[in-house]
Amino acid sequence: MRQFYNTHRKIFYSFFFLFFLVTGFAKGQTFTVTEKCVPSPACAEDGTVFNEDNNSKATAWAWDFGDGGTDIVRNPLHAYKTAGTFNVTLTRTFADGSKTTETQAITIGEVPPAFQKWKADTTICPGQSIDLNPYPTNAPAGAKYIWYPKGDTTQILKVDSSGCYSVQVIMPNGCKLQDKVNVKICMEPTNSEGAKWYFGANAGLDFNNSPPSPLTDGQVNTAEGVSSIANSKGELLFYSDGITIYNKDHKKMDCFAIANCAPLLGSHTSTESVLIVPQPTCRGCEYLYNVFTTTDIQGTKYLTVSVVDMRRNNGKGAIIEQNTTLQQPTTERIAAVENKRDTTYWVVSHDYGTNKFRIFHATTGGLTETSSPELGMAHDSLNKGEGYMKFSSPDSTSGDRRLAIVIPGPPTNYVELFKFNDSTGVLTYDKKINLGPAPPIAYGIEFSSSGEKMYVTFQGDGKTKSYLKQYDLTFSDSTLVESALVIDSSATQKYGALQMASDGKIYMAVDGSDYLGVIGKPERNSVSTIEYKLEGANLGGKKSGLGLPNMVQDFSQESSGPGFTADGFCTNEPTTFEAGPICDPKEDTYSWNFGDGSAPTAPSKQQQKATHTYTQPGSYLVTLSQTNECTTMVTKDTVVIYETPPAMNLRANIDTCGQYIQLDMGITAQIYEWYNRGRIVGRSRTLKVTATGRYIAVAYNGPQRDCFTADTTEVTLRKPPAFDLGADTTMCRDSSILITAPGLTWREFLWNTGEKTRSITVRQPGTYFVQVKNGNDCYNADTIQVGELPSPFLGLAPEYYICIPDGGSTVLDAKGVGVIHYEWPATGDTTQTITVNQKGVYTVLGTNKEGCIAQKSTTVLDQCEPRFFIPDAFTPDGNGKNETLEVFGAYYTNYSIRIYNRWGEVIYATNSIESRWDGTYKGMKVQPGVYPYIVSYEAQYFPERNPVVLRGSVMVIR
Repeated sequence: MRQFYNTHRKIFYSFFFLFFLVTGFAKGQTFTVTEKCVPSPACAEDGTVFNEDNNSKATAWAWDFGDGGTDIVRNPLHAYKTAGTFNVTLTRTFADGSKTTETQAITIGEVPPAFQKWKADTTICPGQSIDLNPYPTNAPAGAKYIWYPKGDTTQILKVDSSGCYSVQVIMPNGCKLQDKVNVKICMEPTNSEGAKWYFGANAGLDFNNSPPSPLTDGQVNTAEGVSSIANSKGELLFYSDGITIYNKDHKKMDCFAIANCAPLLGSHTSTESVLIVPQPTCRGCEYLYNVFTTTDIQGTKYLTVSVVDMRRNNGKGAIIEQNTTLQQPTTERIAAVENKRDTTYWVVSHDYGTNKFRIFHATTGGLTETSSPELGMAHDSLNKGEGYMKFSSPDSTSGDRRLAIVIPGPPTNYVELFKFNDSTGVLTYDKKINLGPAPPIAYGIEFSSSGEKMYVTFQGDGKTKSYLKQYDLTFSDSTLVESALVIDSSATQKYGALQMASDGKIYMAVDGSDYLGVIGKPERNSVSTIEYKLEGANLGGKKSGLGLPNMVQDFSQESSGPGFTADGFCTNEPTTFEAGPICDPKEDTYSWNFGDGSAPTAPSKQQQKATHTYTQPGSYLVTLSQTNECTTMVTKDTVVIYETPPAMNLRANIDTCGQYIQLDMGITAQIYEWYNRGRIVGRSRTLKVTATGRYIAVAYNGPQRDCFTADTTEVTLRKPPAFDLGADTTMCRDSSILITAPGLTWREFLWNTGEKTRSITVRQPGTYFVQVKNGNDCYNADTIQVGELPSPFLGLAPEYYICIPDGGSTVLDAKGVGVIHYEWPATGDTTQTITVNQKGVYTVLGTNKEGCIAQKSTTVLDQCEPRFFIPDAFTPDGNGKNETLEVFGAYYTNYSIRIYNRWGEVIYATNSIESRWDGTYKGMKVQPGVYPYIVSYEAQYFPERNPVVLRGSVMVIR
C-alpha cells in the first residue's frame, strides 16, 4: 500500500493532519523515521518519510536532515543522495511561541545495485521463452526477489507469454529497488487498450476483430457518457457508465478498505460522464487507474476522481478511493492524452460559469493540477456546458495537438479550437468557428488521424434534421464553414457521439439504433470517397444511445504493424513508402517491388523507408518482403498514381475595358479552383472576372487533391460606357417581339442566339444576352428576360383526410394566386374554399384576368388520425377513486407503454390499452412521486408512417 499512499500523498497526509488537529497532545514527543534508504533517482515519490509524533501539539516545524536539506511541513519526505549516518534535528514551535528541539541520528542504507543488461521492452518469437534476471552476473549477497504479477521469489523468472513483469529486489538492510520489462510476442497484437467498447443499452464492440464484432454481455444501460479500458493485448480490464464500475467478468467491482462503498458521481445524462486514465508507476507495472466522472450539467456539476487497483481480487480489480472532488462547478467535458515520451497522462476539464480550464498531470508522483488557463468563451449557460471535448493526434514534428470543444446553442453553435503540447501541458487559443444557428444542436466531434478533417454531429428537434458534417481545417477561416460537406441527414434519427477506433475508422452513435454509423476513410474530401455507412457496425441486437466510450485519445488511434504506408501519388514526383516492423524491436530486412517494371530493391535493413518516382498515371501493385528472426511476411497493396496537371499559361497582366473578362486555365484536370483575396471565387475551368484584382488558378487531380499546378494573373478591368437593353418584358404565346440594342456608338453585336445584328426577333420566352463593342475596343453586355403572360396558380393539396365515423368534414382550399374566378364542377361552388364530408375526387378550375385557366384535382380519403389521452396523475390510495392509470386512445395499433423509476428500471409495461397500472412494482406500492413513461403506437390508417413515441411523466399521489 505504500506506493498508493505515496501516489496520493496529499489525501493521506491531509487525513492524519486533521486527526492531529482534533486530538492534540503534549510537548516532548518523538518523531519516527521509515524508508531509511537512498531512493532511486527515477522515482519522484521515493524517499525517507519523517512522521511527527501523533500526540504533538506543535503548530510549526523546522526540519534539518543533516545533509543540507530542510523542510517545514509536519510529515516531510526527504531523499538522501548517499548512504551514511545523519543527525536529523526537528525544531517544534507551539501556539504560545515556545520551541523545543529534538535530534536523532539515523542511518541511511544503500539500495541494491542497478539491474544489469535490463531492457524496458523485449520481444520473443511465438513458442519461445526468455529468462528475466536482474543480475546475470555478481548478484548482491542476501538479496530477496518478488516478481509481479504472480509473486514469484526466484532470482530468474522464465517467461513465455506477453505482459508487464516487474521485480523488486530487497536487501538485508530493507532497502529495495524495482524495475519492469514489457515482454511482447512477435505478431501478437499490442497497444490495444481501446479494443473493447461498452455503451448504450448493453451494446458493445470488439476491435480485436476486423470488422469489429458485437459484444452482447455488457452491463451498462445509459443514454450518454461511458468509458472502458483493456490491457495492451486488448483483454478487457473494466468499464463504467460513471455510476457503476464493472470488472472483466461484467460484475459490479468491489471496494477495498472503503467504509461506505457508494456509487460514483457520474450521470447517465452527462455527455462525458466518465473517463478512465492509467496512473503511471515509477518502475513497477501499471496497476492503478484514475476514474474521472462529471455530473449532469443540470445537477451538482462535480468533477471527481476515484481510483481502481487492478492487483486486487486476483486481477479483477477493486475501488480503493472514491469520489474525491477535484472541481465544482464543472461542465460535462473531460478528455485525456498520453505523452508517449515519458508515459504520463494529461487530463483536461472545463469549469462551469467561466472560461477556465483545469489541466491535471498523472505522473509517477501522483495526480496534480498543473494549471488553470482562462481561454476562449465562457461556458456560462446550461446548453454551453454540454457537447463533446476531443483531442487530435499529436503533430509528428511539434508534438502539438488540437483540442476541440463543441459549444452548443441556442442561439448559435460553435466549435472552439485550441493547441495543446503534450510535453509541457501548455494550452493555447487557436480560433472560434461559427457552425450556424441552433437547432439543430451541435453535439459530437472527432478528428481524422491527421487532424486535418473535423467531423461534427448535429441533433434535430423534430422541426430540424440531424446532420453529420465534415470540416476541412486546412481551409482558410473564411471558407472553412461554407465548404463543409454534409455527409448525412435525418428527420427521424438523432445523431450522437463520434469516436475514432483502432481500425482507423470513425464511428457514430445513432440513438436507439441497432447499428453505429461508420466513416471508413475519414481523411478523404468527398461524400463519395469517405466510405460512409449509416448502418455500418452491427450491434448484435443491442441498441446504441447517444454516447460512445470516452478514453485516452491515444488508445483509440489506428494501430500500426506489419505492412506499409505510402504518401505522394503524383506523376514525376517522389512517392514515399514506409514499412511497419513485423514486431518491434526485432530487426527486419526489407525488399520493395514498386510494380512498374523497375528492378526490386535488394534486401536491406536500411530500406524501411523507400522512395520511388512514377512517370505514368495508373494503378501499381507494390510488394514488400520483410524478414526477421521470427518470420517472413509479404505484403501487397495497390497504389494509384494520378497525372500531375500540366503547367498553366495565364497572361501575366491583363488590362482591358469591359464589364467582365473570361479567364481560362486551358488545361484538363479533375478539380478547378479560383482564388481572389483568400476566398474561392470559382470551381470551373473558366472564370468570369468582373472586378480588378489578383486571381490565382489551381487545378487538381486525385481524391486528396495532392497533384496540382497553379498560376497567377493580375487583372485591371476598366469600365466601358453604360449599356442597357431595358426592362424585362413579356410576350403572349404564339407571338413574337423585337429586341434592339440601343446606342449609336456600338458597332459590333453578338447575341447568345448566335446572331450579330443590332436587333433580333424573339418567338420563345427566355433569357437573351448580347455583347457589344465600340470603336475604342470597349466591351459591354446586358441581359433581358422575356416572359410569357402568366397562367393562374392553384395550390390545392393532392390529398385530404376526413374521419367519416366521427362525422368529420374538411375544407378544400384552392389556394389560387392571380385567380379572379373559381369553379368546382362536382359541387357547383365558385368560391376559393368548399367544405365536403364525403370521400372522392374533387376538381377546381381557376381563371386569371388574362383569361388563362388552370385546373387541379384532389382526392378526399376516409382516414382517421390517432387520438390519445394520458392523465398526468392518479391517486392509488384505496379510496376507490382514480385508483389506476387509465390511457384512452382511438384509431391506433401496436400500442405499448413502459413506466420507469428514477434509476431507469422498467416498473410497468403492457401492450394493451385495457390494462391499467395500479401504482405497484413487484407487488409493492411505489413511493409517491413522478414516474417517467414512454408510449409507442402506430397510426391505424397510416401504416406507412413511423411509430410515434410519446414521452412524459405521471405523478403518483397517495
